[in-house]
Amino acid sequence: MANRGRHEFTVQEAVNMDSFVSWNYEELDLSGTDTATFISVADPAKKVVIYDKPGQTASFLEEGDVLSLTINGASGSGVVKIDRENLPFTITGLMVTSLSVANSAASAGDAVSVLSFH
Repeated sequence: MANRGRHEFTVQEAVNMDSFVSWNYEELDLSGTDTATFISVADPAKKVVIYDKPGQTASFLEEGDVLSLTINGASGSGVVKIDRENLPFTITGLMVTSLSVANSAASAGDAVSVLSFH
């Protein structure tokens, strides 16, 4: 290890962010705040895609709905707000250890799909 520079390891780690071992799909119910169960500290996601639940002719979300994404349990500045026109929304370049999604105007039947790559 004494013969190797720090830069070599950080470059390799960056390359590994594009290598995935597994993936998971789940649907989150937005009638309240829902948390992605497949994303955890023990199995962090390297890439997350949030999109409309498939199989429907129209979006479950209505115009004016704002989704609040809480990433890695952070509060305040760790909350990302997007509207339905921003879907699909992709999170990359970050080890995601937890993800919660809430809808500003929640109603029964609101849902999004989450595809996580680990």
